[in-house]
Amino acid sequence: MYATLAIIIPNMQRILRYLPFGGVIALLAYMPFHIFLSQWLSLATGGLDAWKLGKDAALAVLAMFSICLVWQQRKGMRQFHILLVGGVLYAALHGVLWLTHPALFRDSVLLGIIYNNRLFAYVVLGMAAGLLMAVKDRTKVFSIVTRVILIVSTIVAVLGVVQYFLPKDILTHVGYSLDRGVRPNFFIDDNPAFPRIMSTLRDPNSLGAYLLFPIALLSARIMHMYAYTMRRKLLLVALVIVHIVALYLTFSRSAWLGVIIVWIAIAWWRFSSQFVRILKRWWPALIVGVIITGGALFVTRHDASVGGILTHSTSAQAGPYGSNEYHLLYIKHGVERIWHNPLGHGPGTAGLASIHNPGGGMLTENYYVQIGYELGVLGLVMLIGMQVWLYIHIARCRNEWTIVLLATFWAYVATNMLLHTWSNEAVAAQWWLVAGLVLGVTATGKAKKRSDAQSDATTPHADV
Repeated sequence: MYATLAIIIPNMQRILRYLPFGGVIALLAYMPFHIFLSQWLSLATGGLDAWKLGKDAALAVLAMFSICLVWQQRKGMRQFHILLVGGVLYAALHGVLWLTHPALFRDSVLLGIIYNNRLFAYVVLGMAAGLLMAVKDRTKVFSIVTRVILIVSTIVAVLGVVQYFLPKDILTHVGYSLDRGVRPNFFIDDNPAFPRIMSTLRDPNSLGAYLLFPIALLSARIMHMYAYTMRRKLLLVALVIVHIVALYLTFSRSAWLGVIIVWIAIAWWRFSSQFVRILKRWWPALIVGVIITGGALFVTRHDASVGGILTHSTSAQAGPYGSNEYHLLYIKHGVERIWHNPLGHGPGTAGLASIHNPGGGMLTENYYVQIGYELGVLGLVMLIGMQVWLYIHIARCRNEWTIVLLATFWAYVATNMLLHTWSNEAVAAQWWLVAGLVLGVTATGKAKKRSDAQSDATTPHADV
């Protein structure tokens, strides 16, 4: 009996240590399909709300369990402490604002708290998973995560491309409807002549934002393509093409801007010296190219297709405002209300959570303005401060994921200035989980090096 327990207990400890990493992989694989599966499966099982909130309940349990494991093993506690304290204070601010605004609609408040705080839950879970992994498994971590992300994103991208050619009401057959909280189709300016794809995600802009990370991952590898076999080169090129076609068919201008930022950032960090030499030599040609492109867009500005794609304004537009005007109007209103109430209006009063309020929602079309509106200047400073802290520490990691995370960080800053990007579970899970995982794995490696150095310093060496 004792021999059996001696075998089971060590294996159980190993299983518990690797459970957070399993949770990270499960969330990365599931989140892009969450909307589709919850709408479809709930037709047979009922309980749509349970399907919607189940993922967040699982995330909360995994995060709390992972915190307890890290606390027990005392691994990488300094950085983990900072991250944890920041997350707790951020969550506490939500509670304080709810207490000081008791008249808020409860469902919107709860959704706002979930949407805002799961960013910290993702990064805490990711870092805990990295800290608990054995050092010898460090290279396996990156390999497994890369495969999962690219396999899932390729499926999502292929389904999106196929969706463009299918009947536009096809998703109504699997439970998509406005009454159930998800639109079954999207069009530019609500004009059926300009369809947009969203694949298995909530909307085209979310799909475009989601694809930025795998495109960055593939682009970083293509820049080292000379080291690969011909078969792998062809595979990389095919994957990039599929992802870019899907990104284009979202007609998400924020995602188009994001992918340009990703490519420029990755190319600059990889080949900055070569870029400088090329710019010094070919800058006249670059200026001519910009002028020609600008001129072509100006000449074709009245073309229905060009206008619809670039400005999202078509002949179907109703009312005095188009997509661009509404973006600016919502942001302006949000900033004005922050100015008049810098302490915040309470969680769930802006962004996607607020649309569930019977009294009307406050879409700011800007995630940072949303947080400032809900949590006040203090909440906005806390969020930005934690993102800056993450950026600095990721930049210090210097591994194969660093450039991908930093490049997409700036792309997501841009998309969040135009949309509520971090409110989408698939987009947020992908970046914040991987960011935390990289911090945790790097901290484990540094701790191992310090331990080995101390061991070498204290070990007596025989004279030769």
